[in-house]
Amino acid sequence: MKNQFSSGKFSGKKVLEFLDKKGFYIVLVLCIVIVGATAVFVATRNVTSTNEDFENENIILEDFDDSELLAEDEDAAEILGEGEEASIGTAVSISEEELQVLQEEAGQSGENAAAVKEPEKDEDKPSNEKPKPQGQDKPEGKQAEAPAPVNFAMPVAGEITFDYAMDRLVYSKTLEDWRTHSGIDIAAPRGTVVVAAADGFVSEIKNDPRFGATVILKHDNGLSTVYSNLASTDVVTPNQKVKQGDVIGAVGNTALFESAEQPHLHFEVLKDNTPVDPKEYLGINSNKL
Repeated sequence: MKNQFSSGKFSGKKVLEFLDKKGFYIVLVLCIVIVGATAVFVATRNVTSTNEDFENENIILEDFDDSELLAEDEDAAEILGEGEEASIGTAVSISEEELQVLQEEAGQSGENAAAVKEPEKDEDKPSNEKPKPQGQDKPEGKQAEAPAPVNFAMPVAGEITFDYAMDRLVYSKTLEDWRTHSGIDIAAPRGTVVVAAADGFVSEIKNDPRFGATVILKHDNGLSTVYSNLASTDVVTPNQKVKQGDVIGAVGNTALFESAEQPHLHFEVLKDNTPVDPKEYLGINSNKL
């Protein structure tokens, strides 16, 4: 019995001595093993959960780079020691917050890749073309076409005995003085038919104190024709429409200012109520008609 106790004391002493010398390293190794086993367990659970979530979401993390995590695993292996394998190097531990960030980045990347920019429509593009002023439908550089000219016919057949003279003075036999003359006198026997020089309508009928019985016709382009020294004013009525060549009266001798002259028609052309040379509208350049 004594030997047994002595041997027991010896063994306990040896154990204490051994623990006193090597105990620190044993405890350190046990702690490392426990930490490694815990890391492997946690990492395996996280990776499995992560794979299941990715399979359910059908997300492919194309842009995820695990090189940094592998580098961290190598550093962990060095901490555990050269003689032991670092089990955490075979699995990646990802927290839920990191997983959510990765999923959001992957979703945004997929949306950007799938987004296709629609071509701009012609309606959306700013137009550099200048708007045309209202009412200007014709091409620029071209002026609006003037109304067709009115072609006058001779109101009576005869010879011009007294010419148009608004830019000079001519001698009047009746008044025995020099004055202007606002029309032309076309000689014709009394009773000779007087016709309309152009299409129009009767704008006025009057007995002028100077030129006697007078009929005035209104035409296009601001033109009017005056027929004076007529025999009467009973042939046409005010506002009556007439065609070129229609009878509007006959040659008379009713003009007091031209009573000393032979029978004739006093004929005037007005442009915007201003006397102009009738010969320019009748197409004649001589006194002979």
